[in-house]
Order: sequence, then C-alpha cells, then structure tokens
Amino acid sequence: MHLKASDLLPFLPWMRGYGPRYLKADLAAGFTVAVVAVPQSMAYALIAGLPVEYGLFGSIAPAIVASLWGSSAHLSTGPTTAISLVVFSVLSAIATPETPLYLELAFALALMVGALQMIMGVARLGALLNFVSHSVVLGFTAGAAVLIGFSQLPDLLGVKIEKSGVFIDSMLQVAAGLHRLHPPTFLLGALTIALILLFKKIRPALPGTLLAMVIAGGIVAAGGLDAQGVAVVGAFPATLPPFHLPAPPPGALLGSLATGALAIALLGLVEAVSIAKSIANQTHQRLDINQEFIGQGLSNISAGLFSSYAVSGSFARSAVNFRSGAKTPMSGVISGITVAATVLAAAPLAAKLPMTALAGVLMVVAMNMIHFKDIKRAMAATRADAAVLIITFLSTLLLNIEFAIYVGVLLSIGLHLAKTSHPRIQSVLPDADFDKMVPVTGLDRWCCQMDIIHIEGSIFFGSAAFVQEELQRHLRRHPPVQNLLLRMHRVNVLDASGVYTLELMLDLVRERAGGLYFAGLNSRVFEVFQNSGMLVDVGAIHIRATTGSAIRQAMRESFCPAICAACDQSVFKECPSLKKGDWEIFGHGVRPRLCRLPNAYE
Repeated sequence: MHLKASDLLPFLPWMRGYGPRYLKADLAAGFTVAVVAVPQSMAYALIAGLPVEYGLFGSIAPAIVASLWGSSAHLSTGPTTAISLVVFSVLSAIATPETPLYLELAFALALMVGALQMIMGVARLGALLNFVSHSVVLGFTAGAAVLIGFSQLPDLLGVKIEKSGVFIDSMLQVAAGLHRLHPPTFLLGALTIALILLFKKIRPALPGTLLAMVIAGGIVAAGGLDAQGVAVVGAFPATLPPFHLPAPPPGALLGSLATGALAIALLGLVEAVSIAKSIANQTHQRLDINQEFIGQGLSNISAGLFSSYAVSGSFARSAVNFRSGAKTPMSGVISGITVAATVLAAAPLAAKLPMTALAGVLMVVAMNMIHFKDIKRAMAATRADAAVLIITFLSTLLLNIEFAIYVGVLLSIGLHLAKTSHPRIQSVLPDADFDKMVPVTGLDRWCCQMDIIHIEGSIFFGSAAFVQEELQRHLRRHPPVQNLLLRMHRVNVLDASGVYTLELMLDLVRERAGGLYFAGLNSRVFEVFQNSGMLVDVGAIHIRATTGSAIRQAMRESFCPAICAACDQSVFKECPSLKKGDWEIFGHGVRPRLCRLPNAYE
C-alpha cells in the first residue's frame, strides 16, 4: 500500500492553504479556549488525584498533537471530568495519590490508552462506537457527575476525610464530618459557585470561571485566610511539561492498568467522536473517524511522555472553540501554546488559590454534566434505553467506575443482539382487493396449499435458531400445507447459519412433496445464495422479484388441483379459476401437476 505524506501528516492539506484570513479567527478562539482550559485543567487534575500542574500540562502537548493529527477542525482535547474520574478509580486502587509511584502509573496509563486508541484507528475500527448507545453515555455521565459532586464536598466544606473509591463510604464519611465544617472555607466555596453562576447569567461572554477563581484567590491573599485554615493549592514550578519516559509498571499491576486503559480508551473515543460529530453536524465538515482515533491516540501518547495523564475531547472547550469562530485546527495549537505561556507566567499566583474554589468549579461542572432533557427523552423512548441508562448510572455509583463502562457497553450490545436475534416473522395473505399483503391474524383465512411468511430482520448466526423455530411453528400450525413462500424484501443480512436454516426448511417442504419459494431477495442476499450453492438447491426459478410472481410460480408448479377444488378458502385472485380447473390462466397449454387429495382433506 502506497502511503502519501498526508497520511502520516494529515495537517499538511489544510496548512498549505492557511493564511491571514484564518489566523485572526483562530487566534481569538485559541486564546478564549485557553482562558477556559486553565481553571478547568487545574480542577480536573484534583479529580484524578494529581497536583494541579499535571492538569495544565495535559492542555499543552496533548491539545496541540490532537489538533494536528485529528480530523475535526473544532475538537479541543485535554483533561476531562469523566476521564479524570476513571483515572483516579484505576490508580487509587493500586497506589497512593500524589506519590511518585502514582505519578509514574498515571503517565504509563496514558501511554497504554494512546497505544490502544492508535491500534483501533490504524485497524479502522471506528464503526465499533456504533455499539455504544447514547443511553450508556447519559447514564455514565450522570453517575460521574454525582461522584464528582460528592468527591468535592470535603474540600468545599473544609472537612477532612479519608479518600475512598466507594461512593457510599465517602457519602457516610462526609455526613459524619459535617459538624467539623470550616465556615470560611465553605463561604469561600459557596461564593465561587455563586460568582460562576452569576457571570454565566449576566455576562456569559466573560470567562466567569477564571474570574471567580481570581476573586477567591484575591480574598485569601488579602485576608490571610490560608493562615486561618483555608487550604490552598500552593505554588508550583513555572516550567513547561518535561519530557519523561515512564518506567515500565510492575508486572503485578499490569493487569489492573490494562483493564483501566481499555475502559479509558473506549470512553475517551466516545467522548471525542460524539463531540466532533455534534459540531460537524452544524459546520457540515466531513469527519474521518479512524483518523480521529489516531489523533486521540497520539494525544494520549504525548500526555504520557510529557508528564500528564489520559485526556480526551472536552465538550465545554470544544463548544467555546466553535462559538468563538475557530476556522481550522490551528486554534487548538494556539490554545496549547497559550496555556504553556500561562504556566510560565502565572504559576506563582496559584499559591493563594483556595482548594474550595476549585471544588466550587467542579460542583458547577458536575451540575452541568447531568442532561435532564436528554435523560427524560431516553427514559421515555424504549424500555431498553431506560434499562441501559439506569443500570449504567447505578453501576457508575456502586462499582469500580471502569467496570461501569464495560457494563453499559456490554448491556447495549446484548440488547442489540437480543433485538436483532428475533426478526419479525408473520404469515401474510393478500387483502380483500388483492392489492397488498396483510398479516394473518387468525386461522379463519388461509391458503390450503401454501403459507406465505414475511421476514423482517437479519438471518444470521444470532437469529438462525429463532428463525428456524418460528418457521417450523408456522408449518406445524398448517399440517396439510405443502408449500412455503418466504418474503425477504426486508432481510438485509444472510450468513452460513441462515443458509443452513433455509436448507432445513427446504428439506421439510420436500418431505411434504411441496416446494420452497422466495420473493424480494436483495443483491447481497442473492449473492450469498449463489456462493453457498443454495441457488442450485432451491432452483433459480423459485426465486422471484415480487411476491405476486412467486405466488404464480408456486401455483403453476406445485399446487394440486384436487386440493384447490376441495378448499373452502379463496385468498388469491386466481383461486376461482383454479377451483374450476382452469390452469391456462398461467399460459396456453399449462396443465396442473398430477396429484391426489391428501388424507387431511378426505
């Protein structure tokens, strides 16, 4: 396979045509995204159990790499709430947060996530995301919001508790420690939340989150509140993210990391692709999902190599990027560079930033993560959607969060397979005007010589047993019927297991001295008939384009005149003529087959 330069460097095509007409818009959007990214990245690092600078590092190299090697013009990559929560769930079970081992494992985990995403992209597995339903995302996001909200209560209230990965345990500890609430800490956190909500309402164009944090930090500095028990972030080095090759994780921990890495890789891709598609629907940009996989994979690899943890596409920052008028992925590059400049210039200012302010930021984020309108719609749509959403939500709260992702995905796939493994199968006959086929609701009206079965769905290994059982049940319901016509206009998939089922039905009708007929095979199904030899076994003349043509072929070839004469039914427009023995309605000189009246009619 010949590789072009654009295959390895996908940013070359849009860079060749890049000019001043795009730069102004991208600069404005990039700066705006950076203003949002700085406070968010610091807050998200706390969720992941890491010092705040590692969140900022995640908005530098990963943001630049994802923009250059991704497919979307507006997707903004960096730390996110859900990914941060899963990272903490995975790592806190095997190491103590903020310790050197924890940091090394965080970097190694990001590399593993990136490698998995790269492999999926190169293998062109983008279609796999179709099996992750929207209900899974809604349930997981709502559960993650609850976990994040409760996890920030200790910092918001100034209550010290022992960190636990168990939701109920953490909730009980917070409740038991309410009497130790630190009023200045709580008031400062509540003020931060109020300011963010106020800015959003009266001046949504302003960077409300950043301003609220600056005000909270100013109050701490002016009042010396850090000396009165208000916990602060503390200063961190004003340095760019250093290159660091993580040490290989101990073999005993590799299994836990691998399980978590797969969950984060899937969740990250679902987040990123969902956001990219949502914006592309408005811009009409054509996305390459597999390239987006590669971009996210390289982004996470850069996170692991440049002292950060796993990242993904951010809905909030991507929306800001789009609304700010970004024209090309260069806005993401500018955003990353701006965050880097901010780290170098403003790192000392974090010394007085109160932890309760960051907790307030995350409380607002958690509130915005629960999409009540979408949840209500999903709950009302189908029972399956409601079940997936509720079970994923509860699993997120009650299980290790990475397993909650697997539960939701597996449940979605299971329900999908359960649905596709039960195609719609029903007997049909012409209506009173002989214009269209209608379902047979009882046994009052039926053909004495042929059952016509309409199949809607796929006949594959997952549904073959069900199809076989249903077809046999239909034949048992009409013991005298010798012929079977299968309407397959709505069958899009047929595999070897399906062919085997149809061959069994062919044997059954031949034991009754009848024939098996087909109507409406599409080109893909017909190709399976040819390749499998089913076409020869059935006979090409038994496969017709329309139901009417198949019915007439069955009458001409397989109907017994004695049965027609004795039958008290009249379901086809040809029935009156056949009852009189007039078989030349099918052509001059056509004669019925020789047969005798079966015992069932005697």
